[in-house]
Amino acid sequence: MCAVRPAPRARHSGEPTVYPEGVTTPHPPHPATTLAFDDAVERVRGAGGRITRARRVLLEDLYDLGGRVTAEELAERHDDIDLATVYRSLAHFEEVGVIEHVHLGHGPAAYRWAGARTIAAVCDECGAVTDIPASELDELATRLDDQYGLRLSLGHFALSVRCPTCL
Repeated sequence: MCAVRPAPRARHSGEPTVYPEGVTTPHPPHPATTLAFDDAVERVRGAGGRITRARRVLLEDLYDLGGRVTAEELAERHDDIDLATVYRSLAHFEEVGVIEHVHLGHGPAAYRWAGARTIAAVCDECGAVTDIPASELDELATRLDDQYGLRLSLGHFALSVRCPTCL
C-alpha cells in the first residue's frame, strides 16, 4: 500500500542554502531522482521504521528541497523537531536507502534524496558547489577498473575542483 503524499506546505524562501566556508547549493524545485516519495515511505516502513509526524515532515522536506541540506538546517526549519530526532531519522533514512550524504569540504555532512545522478564538485578556492552528471566520470571509472581493478565509488565525498571564477 502506498502512502498518499500531502500537498506541499509553504516552505522556506528558496534561497540557496549557505554551508560553512561559503559553500552553497541551489534547491531545484523538483529533485532529479529515481526514488519516488511513496517508495521512500514504504522503504522506511519495510525496515521496521514508524512514520511519525516528525519523520513524515522531514521526509517531505528532503524530497521537496531536492538539493543538499544539513541536519542543523532541518532542525532550524522545524523548531518543533529536536536535533537528536533529526539525526536519528536521517540515520534511519540513509540506512534504508532513502537519502544519501556527502561531505562538502570541512563542514557538516549534507543530505539529499537518494537516486540523484550527480556528483558534487566543490571549488577549493571559493567553496562553490557544482553538481555534475555522474556519467561524466563513466570513462574514468571504466579505465580504473580495466587497468587497476579498482571500483570508483562516487558520492560520499565531493570532488575537489577550481571553478571558472577562481581559475
